[in-house]
Amino acid sequence: MENTQIKLSETVMVIDVAYLNFVINDLRKYFEPLLGRSLQTVDLALFTMYLAMDAGLKGSDNDVQVLLVYDKQSGKLEHCLPSDLKNELDGVAFKASLGEFSFMAVPSEGFVSRGDLYLDLLQIVLNAAEVKKLIVVPFNEEYGKEVENVLRECALENAGHKEEAKDIVYFRMEEPAAPAVCRWEMLGYPLMSVLGIRSEDLQNN
Repeated sequence: MENTQIKLSETVMVIDVAYLNFVINDLRKYFEPLLGRSLQTVDLALFTMYLAMDAGLKGSDNDVQVLLVYDKQSGKLEHCLPSDLKNELDGVAFKASLGEFSFMAVPSEGFVSRGDLYLDLLQIVLNAAEVKKLIVVPFNEEYGKEVENVLRECALENAGHKEEAKDIVYFRMEEPAAPAVCRWEMLGYPLMSVLGIRSEDLQNN
């Protein structure tokens, strides 16, 4: 994949759609019987805004690019609106209080696996000088170690150039076993918010 194919924004999210589907389904399976009600459909625009806020994005004129990595099995976001990556999301943008969010659906085709594509994209974004903030949501259970290796290499390369280093935030569902190579945040919090799980629901169960 050539860098010239993608014009990158100052803030970039790289999200593995299969992982998002996996986590949303997991939360629904756990919480719906517990709460005795159906959880609401995820508003994707609201979810990406919550992700950006949890990653520390401030101001009102940000340009945020959301790269959605998917394969044949994950061409649709489950329990989300919009859901069809190719027909409803690719090339679509929305304006919000934080700025403009634009979506780009990136399919893994041919012999490249979704994991390899994610790692390739990650490398492209890390090498792009115009990107200042990077939000990563990989399929941690599948290729999380490789993602951490890429981020560690990047941190070592930038060790003497703090002013050039990107602000990287890694979203995951559990605390890293070893000290994290960059800042990490819990993916469950923004997802629970958009699924309609309230703090009192957690306190009562």
